[in-house]
Amino acid sequence: MKKILLTAGALLAWTSCAVAGAGGSDVVSIPAEDYKAILQRLDTLQKRVDQMEKAESPSGKAVSAAMPNKLAKDVETIYDTLDKVETKSLKDRINLGAELRTRVDDFKLKNDNSYGGGGTDHNDNFWTNRFRLNMDAEIQKNLLFTGRVAVYKDFNSLGVTAPNDASQAHVPGNTSLKLDRAYVDWTPEGMPIPLALTFGRHPSSEGPPSELKENRLRQSTYPSLLFDGESDGVVATVGLERYLGWKNSGIRFAYGKGYQDSNQTVSYLDNGSHPYDDINVYAMFFETEIPGVRDSLLVLSALEATDINGMGNPNINAKLGNMSLYGVHAQANNVADSGFDIFLSTGLNKTDPNGNAPNGIGLLDSDGTTKHTGWSVYTGLRYNIPYKPMNNPKIGFEYNHGSEYWASFTWGPSELYNKLATRGDAYDFYYIQPFNDNLFGRLGYTHINYDHGVMYQVFGEPGPSNAVLDDVYFLLDVRF
Repeated sequence: MKKILLTAGALLAWTSCAVAGAGGSDVVSIPAEDYKAILQRLDTLQKRVDQMEKAESPSGKAVSAAMPNKLAKDVETIYDTLDKVETKSLKDRINLGAELRTRVDDFKLKNDNSYGGGGTDHNDNFWTNRFRLNMDAEIQKNLLFTGRVAVYKDFNSLGVTAPNDASQAHVPGNTSLKLDRAYVDWTPEGMPIPLALTFGRHPSSEGPPSELKENRLRQSTYPSLLFDGESDGVVATVGLERYLGWKNSGIRFAYGKGYQDSNQTVSYLDNGSHPYDDINVYAMFFETEIPGVRDSLLVLSALEATDINGMGNPNINAKLGNMSLYGVHAQANNVADSGFDIFLSTGLNKTDPNGNAPNGIGLLDSDGTTKHTGWSVYTGLRYNIPYKPMNNPKIGFEYNHGSEYWASFTWGPSELYNKLATRGDAYDFYYIQPFNDNLFGRLGYTHINYDHGVMYQVFGEPGPSNAVLDDVYFLLDVRF
C-alpha cells in the first residue's frame, strides 16, 4: 500500500511542478482548491495505511478486506483527478483554433487555347468547402511551434485534382488532412547577435498583402507575388533592429527544395531511371518597417532555383537550367489615419537555360538556349468603412500585370486560378462584410485578360493568348 500511495504522490508532485518545456522556471499552475483537495486525500489515505499496518495479524494478513478495497477506489479517484490536471496543463500549453470556409464561384472562360479549344467554357455553380485546424505552442520561452492542417474539397465531387506537394492544402482534393504548415522557431540563448532558426514546413503561403483580402493578420514570411505555396526548409533570421535602428528589421537566409528525386522502392535513394537532379532553392530576404511610417512593411527579396526539371513529368525528363527571382514589396496600413491600406509589389525573373529542351519544352523557351527576363507589378488598396452599425465593412481593389516571360513560384493561391501568375492584366474587386468577431462574408469579382498563356508553368515558350476569365464569387468564413 505504501508503494501505491508513494506512486500517487510522485505523480502529484510531477503534475503540479511540470515545466512547460523541457527545463527552466516556467511552472504549470493548477487551481489552489484542486491542489489542496488532492493533498487532503493523500493525507487521509496515509492515515488509513497506518491504521491498516497496525491492524495486521502476525501472519501479515490484513484483519479487514474492506479497507484495501476502499483504499484502491480512493487511489483510482486521485488518478482521475491527476489526469484532469494533466489534461488542463496540456491545454494551457497548446492553443487550438479552427476555420471553415464555404465558397461558391461563377466562372466563365473565353478564347482559351490551352488545350486546343478556343471556345467558351463556364461553371456557374462551383461550390467548395475548406476546413483548417490551427495550433501553436510555447514549448519553452525560446522554442515555439506553429502548425496548420487542412481539408479542402469540392461539394460531393467524384473527380479530384492532382496537386503537387506545394499546393496540397490549397487545391481542392479529397477529405483527407493535408499538412499546410508545421514549423518550429528556435531562438538560441547566449548568441552574440539576435538569431532565430526556423525549420519544418514553412509559413510560405498567403504572404503579404494577402492578409488584406483575407481579412486577417499577416500569415506568411514571403511576399505572395514571388512565392505562394507550401514548402519545407530551414531559415536563419538575424535581427538588425539594434544595429540599424529600424523597427522589426532583419535579414533571412532560406534553403529549401523545389523538388527532391527519390526511388519509389527505396525512398532514401535517388531514382536511377530519371536523369533528374534535385531542385535546390536558395533565398535571402531583408525586411523592415518603413522608417517613419507606422504599421508598414518593406521586403527586399532574392531567390535562386537551380536545376529546374520536369518534376516527374515524363515529357520533360531532363534538367532545364536555373531561374532567379528578385522582388520589392512595400505596404502600409491605415495610412495617415485615413482608413486606407495600400501596397505595391514588383517582381523580376531571369532564366539561365542549359541547352536542354526535350520535346521542344525548355525553360520558358522551346530551344533550350534562349535566356529570358520577365517582370510583374502588383498593387492595390483597401478602405475600412467606419460605420459601426454594419461592423465596419471593407472594400478593396487589386491589379496585377505580368509580362510575356513572367514566372514565379505561386503554386498555392487562395483562388482556384493563379491570379498572380497572369501574363497579362488582372483586375480584382471585393467587399468584406463582418457579421461578428468570428464570421464574415466576402463578395468579389475578378477579370483577367491573358496576353500570353493561361498556364503558369515555367516550361515551354509562352504562346500568345486572347483568353479572358471572369469570376463572380461569394464566401462565408468562420474562425474560432
